[in-house]
Amino acid sequence: MDVPIRPCESLRTAKGVTILSAIFAQPSGVLSSSVLAVLKVARETGCQITRTKLAKLLYFADLAAVEEGQSPFTGATWRWRDHGPYDNSLIRVEESLAENSAVSIFDAREWAYGGVTLKLAAEIADPLPAHEMGLIRRIVIEHGAKTATALRDLSYKTSPMVEAQAGGEREVLLDLNRVRRAKQVQALRQRYSQRRSQRPVQERDALVGDALRQEIREMQDYRHRANGKALREN
Repeated sequence: MDVPIRPCESLRTAKGVTILSAIFAQPSGVLSSSVLAVLKVARETGCQITRTKLAKLLYFADLAAVEEGQSPFTGATWRWRDHGPYDNSLIRVEESLAENSAVSIFDAREWAYGGVTLKLAAEIADPLPAHEMGLIRRIVIEHGAKTATALRDLSYKTSPMVEAQAGGEREVLLDLNRVRRAKQVQALRQRYSQRRSQRPVQERDALVGDALRQEIREMQDYRHRANGKALREN
Protein backbone atom coordinates (compact mmCIF):
# COMPACT_ATOMS: atom_id res chain seq x y z
CA MET A 1 0.00 0.00 0.00
CA ASP A 2 1.04 3.63 -0.45
CA VAL A 3 3.05 5.18 2.34
CA PRO A 4 1.19 8.29 3.64
CA ILE A 5 2.67 11.63 2.65
CA ARG A 6 3.09 14.28 5.29
CA PRO A 7 1.81 17.82 4.59
CA CYS A 8 4.16 20.42 3.19
CA GLU A 9 5.81 22.92 5.41
CA SER A 10 6.46 25.79 3.02
CA LEU A 11 6.63 26.96 -0.57
CA ARG A 12 9.72 28.33 -2.22
CA THR A 13 10.64 29.23 -5.75
CA ALA A 14 13.85 28.15 -7.49
CA LYS A 15 14.51 29.11 -11.10
CA GLY A 16 10.85 29.98 -11.54
CA VAL A 17 9.64 26.58 -10.32
CA THR A 18 7.57 26.22 -7.20
CA ILE A 19 9.08 23.56 -4.95
CA LEU A 20 7.22 21.91 -2.12
CA SER A 21 9.40 21.48 0.95
CA ALA A 22 8.00 18.53 2.88
CA ILE A 23 8.84 18.16 6.57
CA PHE A 24 10.51 14.76 6.11
CA ALA A 25 14.15 14.32 7.01
CA GLN A 26 16.09 12.78 4.14
CA PRO A 27 18.21 9.81 5.26
CA SER A 28 21.90 10.47 5.00
CA GLY A 29 24.21 8.50 2.78
CA VAL A 30 25.34 8.56 -0.81
CA LEU A 31 23.13 5.66 -1.84
CA SER A 32 20.04 7.38 -0.42
CA SER A 33 20.91 10.54 -2.35
CA SER A 34 21.40 8.54 -5.53
CA VAL A 35 18.01 6.86 -5.12
CA LEU A 36 16.37 10.25 -4.59
CA ALA A 37 18.17 11.60 -7.66
CA VAL A 38 16.73 8.86 -9.89
CA LEU A 39 13.24 9.40 -8.48
CA LYS A 40 13.53 13.15 -8.91
CA VAL A 41 14.43 12.87 -12.59
CA ALA A 42 11.74 10.22 -13.07
CA ARG A 43 9.19 12.63 -11.57
CA GLU A 44 10.37 15.37 -13.94
CA THR A 45 10.22 13.14 -17.02
CA GLY A 46 7.11 11.14 -16.16
CA CYS A 47 8.86 7.76 -15.90
CA GLN A 48 7.57 5.02 -13.65
CA ILE A 49 10.28 3.52 -11.46
CA THR A 50 10.06 0.00 -10.09
CA ARG A 51 12.48 -1.59 -7.66
CA THR A 52 14.20 -3.49 -10.49
CA LYS A 53 14.40 -0.43 -12.77
CA LEU A 54 15.84 1.68 -9.96
CA ALA A 55 18.72 -0.74 -9.44
CA LYS A 56 19.52 -1.00 -13.14
CA LEU A 57 19.41 2.77 -13.70
CA LEU A 58 21.83 3.30 -10.81
CA TYR A 59 24.07 0.57 -12.21
CA PHE A 60 24.11 2.21 -15.65
CA ALA A 61 24.91 5.56 -14.02
CA ASP A 62 27.95 4.04 -12.29
CA LEU A 63 29.06 2.49 -15.59
CA ALA A 64 28.71 5.86 -17.30
CA ALA A 65 30.95 7.44 -14.67
CA VAL A 66 33.58 4.72 -15.09
CA GLU A 67 33.51 5.12 -18.87
CA GLU A 68 34.36 8.79 -18.34
CA GLY A 69 37.41 7.78 -16.31
CA GLN A 70 35.81 8.54 -12.95
CA SER A 71 34.87 6.36 -9.99
CA PRO A 72 31.39 4.93 -9.39
CA PHE A 73 29.40 7.46 -7.38
CA THR A 74 26.02 5.98 -6.44
CA GLY A 75 27.25 4.31 -3.25
CA ALA A 76 26.09 0.86 -4.37
CA THR A 77 28.22 -2.28 -4.22
CA TRP A 78 27.22 -4.27 -7.26
CA ARG A 79 26.97 -8.05 -7.24
CA TRP A 80 25.48 -10.54 -9.67
CA ARG A 81 22.19 -11.52 -8.13
CA ASP A 82 18.99 -13.18 -9.40
CA HIS A 83 18.04 -10.40 -11.80
CA GLY A 84 21.46 -9.03 -12.69
CA PRO A 85 23.41 -6.28 -10.89
CA TYR A 86 22.00 -5.51 -7.46
CA ASP A 87 22.90 -4.29 -3.99
CA ASN A 88 20.76 -5.52 -1.09
CA SER A 89 21.39 -2.20 0.66
CA LEU A 90 18.83 -0.69 -1.71
CA ILE A 91 16.03 -2.40 0.21
CA ARG A 92 17.10 -0.79 3.46
CA VAL A 93 17.45 2.59 1.76
CA GLU A 94 13.97 2.34 0.25
CA GLU A 95 12.48 1.41 3.62
CA SER A 96 14.29 4.26 5.34
CA LEU A 97 13.12 6.79 2.75
CA ALA A 98 9.55 5.52 3.08
CA GLU A 99 9.66 5.70 6.89
CA ASN A 100 10.73 9.33 6.57
CA SER A 101 7.93 9.99 4.06
CA ALA A 102 10.45 10.99 1.42
CA VAL A 103 9.27 8.23 -0.92
CA SER A 104 5.92 6.57 -1.56
CA ILE A 105 6.03 2.82 -2.20
CA PHE A 106 3.25 0.85 -3.85
CA ASP A 107 3.53 -2.93 -3.71
CA ALA A 108 1.44 -4.67 -6.38
CA ARG A 109 3.25 -8.00 -6.37
CA GLU A 110 0.11 -9.81 -5.30
CA TRP A 111 -1.44 -8.93 -8.65
CA ALA A 112 -0.50 -10.47 -11.99
CA TYR A 113 2.68 -8.89 -13.37
CA GLY A 114 2.71 -6.45 -10.49
CA GLY A 115 5.84 -5.04 -8.89
CA VAL A 116 7.10 -2.55 -6.34
CA THR A 117 6.81 1.04 -7.60
CA LEU A 118 8.57 4.00 -6.00
CA LYS A 119 8.02 7.72 -6.40
CA LEU A 120 8.97 10.92 -4.63
CA ALA A 121 6.47 12.20 -2.08
CA ALA A 122 7.25 15.83 -2.97
CA GLU A 123 9.61 17.97 -5.01
CA ILE A 124 13.17 18.22 -3.68
CA ALA A 125 16.34 20.05 -4.65
CA ASP A 126 19.00 18.11 -6.50
CA PRO A 127 20.39 15.61 -3.94
CA LEU A 128 23.70 15.10 -5.81
CA PRO A 129 26.39 17.43 -7.19
CA ALA A 130 25.81 18.86 -10.66
CA HIS A 131 27.98 16.40 -12.60
CA GLU A 132 26.50 13.32 -10.94
CA MET A 133 22.99 14.70 -11.41
CA GLY A 134 23.85 15.17 -15.06
CA LEU A 135 24.79 11.51 -15.38
CA ILE A 136 21.60 10.43 -13.61
CA ARG A 137 19.49 12.63 -15.89
CA ARG A 138 21.20 11.26 -18.98
CA ILE A 139 20.63 7.65 -17.92
CA VAL A 140 17.00 8.14 -16.86
CA ILE A 141 16.16 10.02 -20.07
CA GLU A 142 17.86 7.32 -22.15
CA HIS A 143 16.57 4.24 -20.32
CA GLY A 144 13.78 5.32 -17.97
CA ALA A 145 10.94 4.47 -20.35
CA LYS A 146 12.18 0.91 -20.88
CA THR A 147 10.64 -2.01 -19.04
CA ALA A 148 12.35 -3.69 -16.11
CA THR A 149 12.86 -6.78 -18.26
CA ALA A 150 14.52 -4.77 -21.03
CA LEU A 151 16.86 -3.10 -18.53
CA ARG A 152 17.71 -6.45 -16.97
CA ASP A 153 18.55 -7.92 -20.36
CA LEU A 154 20.62 -4.86 -21.22
CA SER A 155 22.56 -5.12 -17.96
CA TYR A 156 23.50 -8.73 -18.75
CA LYS A 157 25.25 -7.50 -21.91
CA THR A 158 27.57 -5.10 -20.05
CA SER A 159 31.23 -6.06 -19.66
CA PRO A 160 31.14 -6.62 -15.86
CA MET A 161 28.16 -8.96 -16.15
CA VAL A 162 29.63 -10.80 -19.15
CA GLU A 163 32.77 -11.46 -17.10
CA ALA A 164 30.74 -12.62 -14.09
CA GLN A 165 28.66 -14.99 -16.20
CA ALA A 166 31.82 -16.43 -17.75
CA GLY A 167 32.98 -17.31 -14.24
CA GLY A 168 29.62 -18.94 -13.58
CA GLU A 169 29.44 -17.90 -9.92
CA ARG A 170 26.64 -15.70 -8.57
CA GLU A 171 27.06 -13.20 -5.74
CA VAL A 172 30.49 -12.17 -7.05
CA LEU A 173 31.47 -8.52 -6.94
CA LEU A 174 31.22 -6.92 -10.37
CA ASP A 175 34.37 -5.30 -11.73
CA LEU A 176 33.05 -2.07 -13.22
CA ASN A 177 36.50 -1.24 -14.57
CA ARG A 178 35.85 -3.90 -17.20
CA VAL A 179 33.66 -1.42 -19.05
CA ARG A 180 36.54 1.07 -19.18
CA ARG A 181 38.95 -1.56 -20.51
CA ALA A 182 36.40 -2.74 -23.05
CA LYS A 183 35.95 0.82 -24.24
CA GLN A 184 39.73 1.25 -24.54
CA VAL A 185 40.03 -1.94 -26.60
CA GLN A 186 37.22 -0.80 -28.85
CA ALA A 187 38.92 2.57 -29.35
CA LEU A 188 42.21 0.84 -30.25
CA ARG A 189 40.43 -1.35 -32.79
CA GLN A 190 38.75 1.66 -34.34
CA ARG A 191 42.07 3.53 -34.63
CA TYR A 192 43.74 0.47 -36.17
CA SER A 193 40.93 0.05 -38.69
CA GLN A 194 41.07 3.75 -39.55
CA ARG A 195 44.83 3.71 -40.08
CA ARG A 196 44.63 0.51 -42.08
CA SER A 197 42.01 2.01 -44.38
CA GLN A 198 44.23 5.07 -44.92
CA ARG A 199 47.31 3.10 -45.97
CA PRO A 200 48.00 3.01 -49.71
CA VAL A 201 47.13 -0.20 -51.46
CA GLN A 202 50.22 -2.29 -52.08
CA GLU A 203 50.57 -3.53 -55.62
CA ARG A 204 51.39 -7.20 -56.07
CA ASP A 205 54.32 -8.08 -58.31
CA ALA A 206 53.70 -11.47 -59.87
CA LEU A 207 57.37 -11.75 -60.90
CA VAL A 208 58.44 -11.65 -57.26
CA GLY A 209 56.36 -14.72 -56.51
CA ASP A 210 57.73 -16.57 -59.53
CA ALA A 211 61.31 -15.77 -58.54
CA LEU A 212 60.70 -16.98 -55.00
CA ARG A 213 59.21 -20.26 -56.14
CA GLN A 214 62.15 -20.80 -58.53
CA GLU A 215 64.63 -20.19 -55.69
CA ILE A 216 62.82 -22.75 -53.50
CA ARG A 217 63.02 -25.36 -56.27
CA GLU A 218 66.71 -24.70 -56.80
CA MET A 219 67.45 -25.14 -53.09
CA GLN A 220 65.49 -28.39 -52.86
CA ASP A 221 68.49 -30.65 -53.60
CA TYR A 222 70.64 -28.86 -51.06
CA ARG A 223 67.96 -29.30 -48.39
CA HIS A 224 67.66 -33.02 -49.13
CA ARG A 225 71.42 -33.59 -48.85
CA ALA A 226 71.64 -31.53 -45.65
CA ASN A 227 68.74 -33.39 -44.05
CA GLY A 228 70.20 -36.78 -45.08
CA LYS A 229 73.57 -35.92 -43.62
CA ALA A 230 71.96 -34.78 -40.35
CA LEU A 231 70.00 -38.02 -40.07
CA ARG A 232 73.09 -40.21 -40.68
CA GLU A 233 75.09 -38.35 -38.06
CA ASN A 234 72.32 -38.91 -35.51
